[in-house]
Amino acid sequence: MNRIKTLFASHGAWLLLAVPVVVIALCFAASAAKPEPRTIAEPPAEREITFDMEKNRAYTADDGIIVIGDASTPTAEMMEKSASAMPAAANTDAGIAAQSAAASVKASGAYTLPEDAQLEDGSIGVLSIPKLKLSVSVFETDDEMEAMTHGLAHFKTTSAWDGNIGLCGHNVNFDLTDGYFKNIHTLSEGDTITYKTALGSRNYTVVTVAEIAASDWSYLGRTEDDRITLITCISGKPNSRLVVQATAN
Repeated sequence: MNRIKTLFASHGAWLLLAVPVVVIALCFAASAAKPEPRTIAEPPAEREITFDMEKNRAYTADDGIIVIGDASTPTAEMMEKSASAMPAAANTDAGIAAQSAAASVKASGAYTLPEDAQLEDGSIGVLSIPKLKLSVSVFETDDEMEAMTHGLAHFKTTSAWDGNIGLCGHNVNFDLTDGYFKNIHTLSEGDTITYKTALGSRNYTVVTVAEIAASDWSYLGRTEDDRITLITCISGKPNSRLVVQATAN
C-alpha cells in the first residue's frame, strides 16, 4: 500500500493524463469495428408495356417492300448474272464444270428429271456415236468434274430425256490420255448419235458442229423438240468450246 502511494506521489500526474487517452482509444476501436448499416434497394416501379400496331408491324410485299424468294429455285436472270461473273476457263474442261451451274436456260420447254431416266448401274444414260466407235455412260453428281471421272457428265440445268439433253466430257484427261470427246470435232451434219435411258432409246441426227465462246450457254436452253447437245474444250483455246448438237429423228 505504501508502495502504491509512493508511486502515485511521484507519477500521479502522468497517470491522470493516460486514463482519458486509453478511454478515447478504446472508443475509437469500437466504432471502427461496428458495421455500417445497409440500405435495402427498392424495386423499380412497374411500367405498363404497350405495343403500337401501327409503329411495330410486319411488312409484306403488299407494302412495296422487296421480299426474298425461295433460294432453291434460281431464276434465269440470276443464272445469267452468275455466268457473266465467272472467269474464263483454263485450257482444260474445268471451265465446263465450273460454269455449268450458272448456265442460262429458258423457263419453258420439255424436261425430265434425272431420277426418272436412271439405269440400274446408277448412270442416267448411255451415249453412243457409231462413227467414233464410242459408247460411254452418263452420270449426274453435284460436281460435273467428278462425274467426268466416270464417264460423261450431265448438265443439271438440262433435261435427262425429253427436250434438250446437255452433256459434257473431256477432250483430254488430266493424265493427258484421250478423253471421250477427243474426236467429236470430226462429226459432221447427218452423222448419227444414239442415247439410251431407262425411258427408252432415241436416235439423233447431227445438225450443228461449231466453235463457241466459253461463256455461250445458249445451246443448253430448254426446247420443245427432242435434241442432244455435246460440249467439250478445245485444246489451246481456253476461251472457246466445241458444241455438237443433234435433233431426234
